[in-house]
Amino acid sequence: MLRLNFNRLVLLFFCLSISLNALAQKKETRLFLVVNEIQKQQNDTLTFYSYKEIKEYLTQSTHTLYENGFISASYSLPIRQNDSVFTTLLKKNKKINFLEIDNWNILPNYIRKKFVTINLKAKNIFEFEKTKQLLKEINKQFSNNGDPFSSIELQNLTSKRDTLSATIFIEANQKRSIDSLVINGYKKFPIPFLKNYAGIKKGNLYKQQKLITQTQQLNTLAFTSVNRPAEVLFNPKKTIVYLYLDKVIANNFDGFLGFSTDEESGNLVLDGYLNLNLINNLNFGEEIALTYKSDSEEQRLFKINVKLPYLFKLPLSLEAGLEIFRQEDTFSSTEQKIGFSYAFSPSIESLLGYKKIESADLNENENLISINQNFDATFLNSETRFLIRQPSRLFPLKTQIIFNAEIGNRKQGNTNQLKVGLSAQQVFQLNKRNSIYLANNAQFFSSNNYLPNELYRLGGILSIRGFEENSLRASLFNVINTEYRFQLNENIYAHSIIDFAFIDNQAPRTSTSNEAVGSDNLTSFGLGFGMLTKAGLFKLNYANGISSDIPFKFDNSKVHISLTAYF
Repeated sequence: MLRLNFNRLVLLFFCLSISLNALAQKKETRLFLVVNEIQKQQNDTLTFYSYKEIKEYLTQSTHTLYENGFISASYSLPIRQNDSVFTTLLKKNKKINFLEIDNWNILPNYIRKKFVTINLKAKNIFEFEKTKQLLKEINKQFSNNGDPFSSIELQNLTSKRDTLSATIFIEANQKRSIDSLVINGYKKFPIPFLKNYAGIKKGNLYKQQKLITQTQQLNTLAFTSVNRPAEVLFNPKKTIVYLYLDKVIANNFDGFLGFSTDEESGNLVLDGYLNLNLINNLNFGEEIALTYKSDSEEQRLFKINVKLPYLFKLPLSLEAGLEIFRQEDTFSSTEQKIGFSYAFSPSIESLLGYKKIESADLNENENLISINQNFDATFLNSETRFLIRQPSRLFPLKTQIIFNAEIGNRKQGNTNQLKVGLSAQQVFQLNKRNSIYLANNAQFFSSNNYLPNELYRLGGILSIRGFEENSLRASLFNVINTEYRFQLNENIYAHSIIDFAFIDNQAPRTSTSNEAVGSDNLTSFGLGFGMLTKAGLFKLNYANGISSDIPFKFDNSKVHISLTAYF
């Protein structure tokens, strides 16, 4: 019994071995197709592993020949010569080089303009090899103009020499408009941003490519992200657009520590800066920016700005701000402003507002005559902004241009005053790792006479680096900031610091002389790096500033440390 079973087992393994060997040989069997082309002396031999592959090749090759202009090309049915060799005859015939559309003028003007640059000889003649691309592009233009179900066909084909003439037939359907918008994910997304920021609204013609661009525009908002492309449901009577959005934490807390040396005592001095930005906590898209500074010059700054966007679902926003600056035993200033901004597009915005400034002289030393004075001033101000954002945590702002103008009056002396400014910054991306950052800030203040406590204040990490915060006064200045940035990876970058500045101070030098302080040229240079951590964006800058009055000394170097944490 056991012997019989053993014999059966051996026989089973023997049969299985023969079957697997036959299967392997069958798998390795090769078929050869010999292509005999008329007017070509040498034949082409191609290798396949099944007759099905031969048929698929002949079908695909025929389509390719058609698209390349051999519209009457054909292969004969493959003839078997032996077990592994097949032969076929290829007839290419005459090649068509051009396509002439007889009724080209029936197309809408916006489509005909699209193809002006690729036309040959005449407006309605094209390279034949681009026929497929041409028809797809025409269909795409109809789809992007509210008709996603249009169809296009070439009819009445006639050939003459190397040109194929045809009439174009378009089956247009009723144009589609967006009837409904559905937001998935971030249910409380502020709806006015769809219409006024991204341009997506009910009643708009459905344009596929435009909808893709508009959806990507939402990605530049600090408080939301698009987690998947928009989807469209076409019902017989309705067109429904589905948007898939996530809420993003956009609140951030920014602070830095600055180390410098006191010139009199030689002791190490610590400067401080705190910046708090609250964004979209009420699901309204609102922005609240709070800043507090305290530095070695016994200066204190408190500033708060509020922006309420898209009031009444219109591209109209309310902006208000309060700024209090105090320099111990010298002067204090309070600035209040309010205005309305109008968004012409996601990138362009203009503001018109009112500003009031009050300043007080804090000098209590009767033996020392102060050059600061008490004053009140009011201004009408306008501002135009151009911003392009990019989805990057390291460099979220790609382009920014701001032009501002203020006209007003200082009550003391009934002095008319004018302020004009232009600031711009741009990131030039050289390649994936290297970029150049350029920024320029120019401000001009015109008045019959100047008080030191009404001048511009500059110096520090946010203006010209390598100088003490707010240590410089000017009635006119121009600051140029430059950085060469090298990105080690997605989270770490290093950069150079080279800044230039020109300042002019027309305020009196002393209380007993009307001679102006005058102008000066400033330069600073240094190095820095930034790193995106779990806690936030950490930055460290080392810079040294020099001027005609300040020679280069390592003791004058400034180290600025900042951490922007998101919560």
